[in-house]
Amino acid sequence: MLFWAFGDAGAAAGVVNLTGLWIVIASTLAAAPVQAAVVAAPSAPTALVEHAPKPADARLERAAGAIDEGRFADALVLVGSVQTDVKIPGVDIDWAAYLEARALVGLGRGDDGEAKVRERFRESPNGYTWAALVAILATRGLYEKAASAILDLEEETLIYANRLRPTIIDAIVASLDGANAKLRDRVIVRLVEGRYTGPSGRRVPDLLRLRYINLLLRERRVEDAVRQTDALESPAILSMLLTDKSFEPLWEHPSLRGLLAPGALVARVERGVQTQLESQTMNASDWLDLMRSLRAIGQSEEAVRLGLHALEQARKEKRPAGPALRLEIASAYSDLGQTWAARRTARELLREVVSAPASLRIAIADVLEVSGDDEGAILLLSSLGSAAKLPEALKIEVCAAHDLDRAGKRDAALAELAALVDTAPAQALAAFVCVGESEKAAGVLTGMFKRPELRMTAILTAQLYTDWARPGSDLNDSRYRMKALVASASVQDAIKPYARTMALPFTNVNARVN
Repeated sequence: MLFWAFGDAGAAAGVVNLTGLWIVIASTLAAAPVQAAVVAAPSAPTALVEHAPKPADARLERAAGAIDEGRFADALVLVGSVQTDVKIPGVDIDWAAYLEARALVGLGRGDDGEAKVRERFRESPNGYTWAALVAILATRGLYEKAASAILDLEEETLIYANRLRPTIIDAIVASLDGANAKLRDRVIVRLVEGRYTGPSGRRVPDLLRLRYINLLLRERRVEDAVRQTDALESPAILSMLLTDKSFEPLWEHPSLRGLLAPGALVARVERGVQTQLESQTMNASDWLDLMRSLRAIGQSEEAVRLGLHALEQARKEKRPAGPALRLEIASAYSDLGQTWAARRTARELLREVVSAPASLRIAIADVLEVSGDDEGAILLLSSLGSAAKLPEALKIEVCAAHDLDRAGKRDAALAELAALVDTAPAQALAAFVCVGESEKAAGVLTGMFKRPELRMTAILTAQLYTDWARPGSDLNDSRYRMKALVASASVQDAIKPYARTMALPFTNVNARVN
C-alpha cells in the first residue's frame, strides 16, 4: 500500500484519452523523435501553460472551459468582457491574452492570435507570457520558431520553460525530424541539462529523458546513458527502454538487468508514484498520470481513491474537475470488476456535462462498452450524427455489436473501419481482436511495424502483459486473444528487427473483456 502525502492542488480540466492507451504513442527513437501521444479531447485543451492558481475573475475560467469545448466565439466574448474591466490584475491580463489568442487560433485566425501574445509579451515579459507565446506557436504548427524561442532563453530565464506543459514540449521535439534533427537534439540537451520539469514536476519528464538517453547512445556515451536510466519511473517509458532495440546497448548492463528481477519494475513505478504524491503542486495531468501508473501495476483500487481525492480537491477549490478524471475513475472501477460503478460514473458525467462534444460522448461510450453496457454504448453512439463514423466510434460499435450478437451492425461497422486501416490502424487492430479475426489483426499489426511513425506503438502492443484482474479468465477474453496474437509467427517475425517481446509486469490496459 502506498503512503499518500497529497498536495493541496486540485484538478483542472484535462484531456480525455479515447483509446484507453496508457502507453505513449511513439516512433522509433534511433532515427526519429518520439511522437506525441495520440489523444483526443473535447477540443484542443487550454491547459498548455501554467496560469495563476485562482483567477480573480471567474469569467476567465468559463472562457477556458468554452475553449475546451470548442466554443471559441463564446470564449472571445467572455475574455473581451474581462478585458474591459480597468481593475483586472496583471496575472489575469496575462491569462486573458493567452485565452484570447487560443480562441482566435481555434477560429482560424492564427496570425491575429500570435500577434496578441507577442504584444502581451512585449508589454509584460515574464514566464507566463513567454510560455503563452511558445504554446501558440506550437499550436499553429510553427515548431521551429517555438524551438528557437527555447534555445534563445538566457540561463537566468531558462526557468520560463517550466511554464510549458510537457505535452507542448513533446509536440515541439517530435516535430523536428529530418533536416531539423540537429535543432531537435539541441532542444533536448538544453531542456534536460537545464533540468526542465514542467509546471508541477520535480524532475525531467520521462519521455524527454528517454529521448536524451537515445541521443547519448547515438553519441556512443553508453555509461552516461545508463546513469540517466535510473531516473525513469513510468510504466510506458520503462517498457520502451526494455523492448525497443534502439536501447539494446544498455540491456546487458547490470543496472538494467536488475530491472528484470521479480518485483523490480513495479517497485520502480511505485517509487515514482510516491515521489509525485509528496509534491505540493499537482495539476490534472499529474493526477491522470499517477492513476494510469497505478492501474498499470495492478493497483486500481488506489487509482480510484486518488481520483476521488482529486475530485474532492477540485470541489473545495471550486474548480471544474474536467471529464478525464471521471473517465479514469470509471476505467479503474472496471479493472476491479465493479462494472456497475464504472457505468454509473460514466453516466453521471454524461448527465452533468451540458452539450457534451462528440469526443467526450465517444469516450463515455467506450467506458460503457468495456464495462459491459453494450446497449448503452450503441445508443450513445447513435446520437453522434456524422461523428459516429470516426474510427474510435466505429471500433466501439464493432465490439459492442459483436458482444450483442448483432452480426449485421458489427460487420457494417467493421467494413467501414477496415477501409480506414491506413489512417486508423490502432482502432482497426482493436476491432479485429474484438471479433476474433486473428489473421486480419496480425496483418494490421505487422503492417504497423513497417511504418516508422507507428513502430513504437506496434512494439508496445506486441508485448506480454500481466493480467492482474482476471488470471483465470476465459480464453475468449480479448486479453488472451492479444497474447495469442503476439505469440503468432507473423507478429514475432515482424517485431524481431526492431524489438523483443517480454513478459512485462504491467497490465495491458488496452485489453478488454468480451
